[in-house]
Order: sequence, then C-alpha cells, then structure tokens
Amino acid sequence: MTSTKQMIVSAFSTAFKKYFYNELVVGKLAHSEMKDNINKGDEVDITMPGMVRLFDYDGGDLPTAETATISTCKVKIDRGKAFHFELSEVEEKMLEKSQGEPAKMVDLAKDYTEDAIKQFAAAVDASYANLYTRAGHYLDDGGKAITLTPEIAKDIFAYMQAKFQRGDGKGHTNWLDGNMICVIPPEYQFYLGKMEDLKYTEKGKEEIAKGYIGSLCGWDILVSNNIAQPESGVFYPMFGVKDKTLAGGVSSNLNTVFYTPEKNFNTCYKGYGLFGVGAPRADMLGTVKISAPLSVKA
Repeated sequence: MTSTKQMIVSAFSTAFKKYFYNELVVGKLAHSEMKDNINKGDEVDITMPGMVRLFDYDGGDLPTAETATISTCKVKIDRGKAFHFELSEVEEKMLEKSQGEPAKMVDLAKDYTEDAIKQFAAAVDASYANLYTRAGHYLDDGGKAITLTPEIAKDIFAYMQAKFQRGDGKGHTNWLDGNMICVIPPEYQFYLGKMEDLKYTEKGKEEIAKGYIGSLCGWDILVSNNIAQPESGVFYPMFGVKDKTLAGGVSSNLNTVFYTPEKNFNTCYKGYGLFGVGAPRADMLGTVKISAPLSVKA
C-alpha cells in the first residue's frame, strides 16, 4: 500500500506540473518542454512550432507535398534549484485526510509548495530574460540607455511593431496578430501608467493572465521583476512571439523525497529541479536598452 508520505510526494509533483507554467511571465515567449529523467549537463532537444513554405502557383497539378519544417533547438540543462522543508505531524494529517480526493490533495500540496514553485519559475524566467543579448531587433541611444518619458515609452512599442511587421522583406513577417508579447519591468509600467490613451485592465486575458496589464500597438504587455538588469538602473524589456521566440527544457518534477531526521518526529521533504534555456529565433526577439528613473512630483 502506498504510504501517506509517498502520496504527499506524488501530490507535490502533480502540483508542480499543474501550476508551474502559470507562474511564468517572460517564459510566455518560450516553447518550454518538461523532460523526464534529465541530469545536470544533459543536452535536450526542444521541438519548436513548425513552418510551411509558400510557392508561386500558375495552375495545374501541385508538386509533391513537402514535409513541414520542424525546427529543433538544443538546450543544455545547466542550472538547478533545490529545496528542503519540514512538515509537522498536524500538516501531514491534513493531507492524509484528503487522500480520497486527489484534486483536493493536490491543492493542499500546492499550499505547501507554492513558494518553491514560484521561486523555481522565477529562476527560469530570469534565465529567459538574460537571453536579450541574442535579440535580432535592438534599440538604444547611440550605445547609451534611452531615458523614458511617457511619449518615448509608447514610441518604443510602435518602433518594435514596425520592425517585427517588416520581417525579412521577402514576404516573411515576424508579426502574428494576437500572439505578440512584450515583457517590461515595473519601472517601465510606471511611465506607461501616465499615458491617457493606454487603457489598463486589471483582469488579464485568460491565457496570459499572470503579469498582464493591457495592450498597446498590438502588443500584450506583461510586467515582470525578472527582466534583465545587468547595470544599475538599466533594463532590457523583451519583445517577441508567444511560445515561438525562446526555448526551454525543464524537469518534469521536483525530484522530491522524504525522510525523518534523528531525534525529530516531523517528516522532512527535499528535492531539486533542473532547467536550461535557449534563444533559437533571434529574428523574433527584440529588446531596448532603457533607463527608467522613478520620481513623483507633488
């Protein structure tokens, strides 16, 4: 018979798989795949969304069908996060009572693992954000950071819209209506919030609810604390296509085990998660070097 403690471990793993993607913000630009049986240092294949080619048609029979182009990105699993916590006997009994209701048990397990899930997702997000150096569309002020004003904050969105819509000049555009995402730091949001013509909404779209604050120039705007900030006061907001710009491989679970320490009646749980990230579509990635000093005038 499966022990209560093992069922708790299983519930923790299920909660991680169920709620991890909801915690990603920068990761909304990525096609992330959960991988089983991976070790630190492994290289995994991430299959990006496929593409098809159009050709001139002048009538008659069509040529033999081509296989849709599937892009594969190799990502090295080179990062990890670990956790170690203790559950009291009372907390274990609460989880034990919910054994007959798997959904309730997973939700209870989420209560205990929520912080670990959030921190792990934030670590993945921060790694994605630091891929700004691969951006195909880049904007700065002659090498210096652009100092934001409300007007410039809006102009940047319009500039990036034009860059993505232009594409390669051969009919291929990087603009996909309804799938364009920009992730900005809270400092940038401060400047956008001063604009009368940007109507923020507190309720985000269901599929990108976390971090969503509104739309501008065709971009769905998300806010994240994890945007890259390699220099003090300088940020690199990211522009890209939902699920298609970046790539990531993530542990399919948090490799949780339980044990009871000597001279202790409470059970301890420990585990770790591994991940790696990549930027296979630099042409679908944009960033801007900005400075966004905060000040409030009476």
